[in-house]
Amino acid sequence: MTTGCPVTGYYGEDCSLRCPQNCQEGHCHIVDGTCLGCVPGYTRARCDTECTNNKYGLECDSSCGKCLNGEKCNHVNGSCPNGCDAGVFGYKCEKECSVGKFGQNCSFLCGNCLQKEQCHHINGTCLNGCVENYNGSYCTQAIALTDGDPASVSEPYTTLYVCIPIIILSVSLNVYFIIRHLRNKNSEEKQQKNPENVDEHVETTRLSKTVYDQVEENSAYQELGETTKESQYDKLK
Repeated sequence: MTTGCPVTGYYGEDCSLRCPQNCQEGHCHIVDGTCLGCVPGYTRARCDTECTNNKYGLECDSSCGKCLNGEKCNHVNGSCPNGCDAGVFGYKCEKECSVGKFGQNCSFLCGNCLQKEQCHHINGTCLNGCVENYNGSYCTQAIALTDGDPASVSEPYTTLYVCIPIIILSVSLNVYFIIRHLRNKNSEEKQQKNPENVDEHVETTRLSKTVYDQVEENSAYQELGETTKESQYDKLK
């Protein structure tokens, strides 16, 4: 009964032969030395052949990305030694350019595509057309507006519609503040005049009272004089 070699990594009649170096975990058949499995990047019975057909990894089961100029990726980890083709990025070159970018190393910006859609990740063309006032395959060419274009005709009116309310509001505010200032000024002047009017009124009242007292006093004198005259006349009778 075959029980295997006492030391892992060897095979043969007296366990004197070393297993192929790319056998998985160093295990091979104890009689013929075939690998029980290969490390990533190798294939065949003795794991002595690198992955082919644009494959890499464990049992050569993974596909390479889009390496620059169609080069083969690293047979072990799938990396692209010289970078990626246009439209993809990442060390395995398997991710398409993110939104808004395209081309080699995804270093170019998309144009003004309709509804801000992503342009073609490789050549940058807008697949469904351009936004208003732009044209061209990449939607980067601005359309020159002429006097007959609706946009150029309507632009002055749009500006006018915006400016008129602002002017009206500004004038209204200025009028409001001027009226308010005048009212405050008149109020202050009235407050300053009121003490003088009060003093004049008090002085006028005081003067009137003095005159009235004098008149009353004179009347009393007159009545007294008349009474005295009548008494003397009675005596003469």
